[in-house]
Amino acid sequence: MRSPLLAALALALLPIAAASAELPAYLNLAAPFPSVTLQAPDLEAVAPGVTYGDYELWSAVGPISIHVVAIARDAPVRVGTVLADDALSSAGETISSMAERTDAVAGINTDYFDIGATNRPTNIVVRDGALLRTPRKRYALAILHSGGARFAEFSFAGSVQIGSQTYSLDAVNEMPSRSNAISLLTPVFGDVPISPGVTLISIEPTDGSPPFAAYRVLSFSQAADASQPPGYYLAVGSSALPPNGYPNNGDALTASGGLSPFAVDELAAAAGGGPLILHDGRWYDDPDGPRGGEFDRRIPCSGAALENDGTLLLIEVDGRQPLRSVGLTRPEFAELMRVLGARDGIAFDGGGSSALAVRRLGDRVATLSTSPSDGSERRVAEGLFLYNDAPVGAARRLVGSPSVLRAIAGAQIPVRLAAIDANDHPVDAQAPIVAEVAPAALGRFVDGRFIAAAAGSGAIRLRAGDLSGSIPIEVASAPDRLVILPPDPNVDPHGVVALTARAFDARGFEIVLPQRVTWSASEGQIDDLGRFVAGERDAIVRLDIGGRIAFTRVTVGSHDVPIEVAQGLRFNSIPSGGTGSAQPDSSCVGCIRLEYAIGAQERAAYAIVERALPPRTVGLSFDLQDDGNGAELRIALRNTINEQILVTAATLDEPGPRRVVVRFPAGIAGAIRLVGFYAIGTAQTPTPSGSITIGNVRALVAGTP
Repeated sequence: MRSPLLAALALALLPIAAASAELPAYLNLAAPFPSVTLQAPDLEAVAPGVTYGDYELWSAVGPISIHVVAIARDAPVRVGTVLADDALSSAGETISSMAERTDAVAGINTDYFDIGATNRPTNIVVRDGALLRTPRKRYALAILHSGGARFAEFSFAGSVQIGSQTYSLDAVNEMPSRSNAISLLTPVFGDVPISPGVTLISIEPTDGSPPFAAYRVLSFSQAADASQPPGYYLAVGSSALPPNGYPNNGDALTASGGLSPFAVDELAAAAGGGPLILHDGRWYDDPDGPRGGEFDRRIPCSGAALENDGTLLLIEVDGRQPLRSVGLTRPEFAELMRVLGARDGIAFDGGGSSALAVRRLGDRVATLSTSPSDGSERRVAEGLFLYNDAPVGAARRLVGSPSVLRAIAGAQIPVRLAAIDANDHPVDAQAPIVAEVAPAALGRFVDGRFIAAAAGSGAIRLRAGDLSGSIPIEVASAPDRLVILPPDPNVDPHGVVALTARAFDARGFEIVLPQRVTWSASEGQIDDLGRFVAGERDAIVRLDIGGRIAFTRVTVGSHDVPIEVAQGLRFNSIPSGGTGSAQPDSSCVGCIRLEYAIGAQERAAYAIVERALPPRTVGLSFDLQDDGNGAELRIALRNTINEQILVTAATLDEPGPRRVVVRFPAGIAGAIRLVGFYAIGTAQTPTPSGSITIGNVRALVAGTP
């Protein structure tokens, strides 16, 4: 029976009328969203009926970078799911890689997954109309054959007929979760793991379209004996069938099943996600979504939302980067969806998994449009992708990327020129593209680069035979705001640090700087590329661009401050209740011992210490007794805006004692608290177990005592 909320959603999301995918030029955000002082939106078409919006906000809590793809209900495009490596079990794949290999216009990460182990998504997967994984009690986004999208919590009911007997089929492409359960596995599941108490019946399809088809029994095997290669199997729990219920080799069996509230044959695609966070235009605290402390903080966010007219929004917000974007809490994310025009919305997997790829007009492939919080794009399990299926035609106009050029005089900007057809496909221009700057005083276009010369506004005019186009130009004599990076730089005496700068105009748009600018330093030396060579003392570094001046202090040298970590020590795991312990180690003074057993029931094991760090801490050092079991050792920190920062300290692949020194990444808004140390599996060693000892923990504090 459909719940009242599901019924309301199904009614609310029926398309009212076809509409163009429009995004607001201004976001009229209200509480709980932090107050916004400046907005810099860039909106552009990327396919017929599809608009991409890049919103850079300056708020009371820091910058917030928002990326949105809006897809009109009647857009001549196709939305589908893509699995990493086209399998449920995989090493993971980045969203930009999936987009490139499938020729997508845009794509976003979707479901939570078994990270660091099988990488399987945890909720429903429907790809090209076929059910690849049965659902869990959590909202998913469904794309219907009839057009449009819906949100629903799916349920599954199935059966398997063996001879004259019919038994319940509990899942597709999941191992049985209890002794009386039966699951159907298909090749997309991947290698079948060793599973004590589970009997595998090897089968082959004889009629119909798997998974719901007729099969013939090939053989029996015990999954406890060895893992099995990908194939078709009936996975049977120890008490799921009576002794006389097992088929013989060559026997026929039939699997059937269905979904609710939408049937499998109604679905073109479906991808799981997290909670429903917006319903009827209001914040919704979904009891079935993943919950916990991580989701109460500002983090990178991914999600999807639906407007009344059927427009589908794919939304990503960068986070954990205080100088670029601080992220959002879930209620703030819901408010963003509402202001973008949505009535209902869900959150996908966030944090380091958040990624959105977009193919800009004229480009041949989609590229990452977001800034990953891990520093590089994470391999994920699955994504939702958009395809421009409109027919390819003759060239209609010329375009450039970037679509708007903003620069300081003297800057150079690479510009990609291309022709597109009436359906926004990149096509051959049939003639060389000629670019001319107007007015000419603004600068020159040489060898694919715009070289800014003087302040003013204009355009690059494009011509190729009968085709034309233009790229707006804005050249400033000086920025309105300058930021020197990294913040609070620290370097050893006579060491080297590379300084860079970001510049913004009065509206908040970032503008490109010349490669060489005017730097100076009170101590040490700095060249016009920002390469600073320290002396013996701290230095004040000055940057002057067109009379706009910025300063930063470079501290030279550091000193150690001991950190006591054994007192108040406690163990935790993700999920909680995992195997292991954290306790003082009597083999050395002030040492702690972390025991862990990473596996299906434990993704990470923590030694929680919760210690304040001295001001201007730039790193940690500690003695490590390495067990050599291949896990990755990380440090969990808190910064000044209460974000959690995760820093890799070492790979546990060198048995024995050693000293580990870890410098914190630049731009983390100041580490003020050491949360703890934790072990996690890697792609090479996904399920390590062992124990390590950590002692003589010291904070590296910038400057002399």
